[in-house]
Amino acid sequence: MFYRPKNIGTALLLLLISLCTASATKADTVTLTGFGNTLWEGAPVGPYPGTLNGNSTSLLCVSYDRHVTAGVPFEVTINALNPLGVSNALYGPQLLGYQQAAWLYDQMLANPSETGDIHGAIWRLFTTGVPTTPGSDWWYNLATTDTATLAMIQGYDFSRFRIVTPNDRSINGQQEFLTTVPEPTTMLLLGTGLAGVAARARRRRKAVKTEEA
Repeated sequence: MFYRPKNIGTALLLLLISLCTASATKADTVTLTGFGNTLWEGAPVGPYPGTLNGNSTSLLCVSYDRHVTAGVPFEVTINALNPLGVSNALYGPQLLGYQQAAWLYDQMLANPSETGDIHGAIWRLFTTGVPTTPGSDWWYNLATTDTATLAMIQGYDFSRFRIVTPNDRSINGQQEFLTTVPEPTTMLLLGTGLAGVAARARRRRKAVKTEEA
């Protein structure tokens, strides 16, 4: 026996509810499509090319001790990284780590030659036993102990970022990623903030070369 709505408004409401229910139950799927050609201490560093629900995207892994096979899709849960340091009950004390990782992710845009060391610093935020280099030490300390940087992170706009967490969180589960949703206006504002950090990185490289000489 079928229920026939008495008016068109009721019918539209039922249709909307059914569509929302179907959307809520649909699983998000990620597929890593490659690893790139850049290695750091023998490990490929990102961002890596991939797809999210069939759409091309860039993915940055945050755990050093988990692995993903390219071309094999897996189900994930996607959460926004709240903007401007707003508390996030879902991640609790780990929220700062994701914010620091997202801020470091942005530094890759201004310092592409530092990608390996920056990614190494990100891995250290979430995993023990990660190899260290002078460069990764510098970026890690910048994101975790530098007073000016921590103040910047506290007021940073993280609304572009998404945390992509595998539904399988067992020891054999897949990698967790950060990804972004590009917004032209935000990227323009971001560039002004990255310029200062890029200048600091250039001064650091010059200082290292001077010491080596």
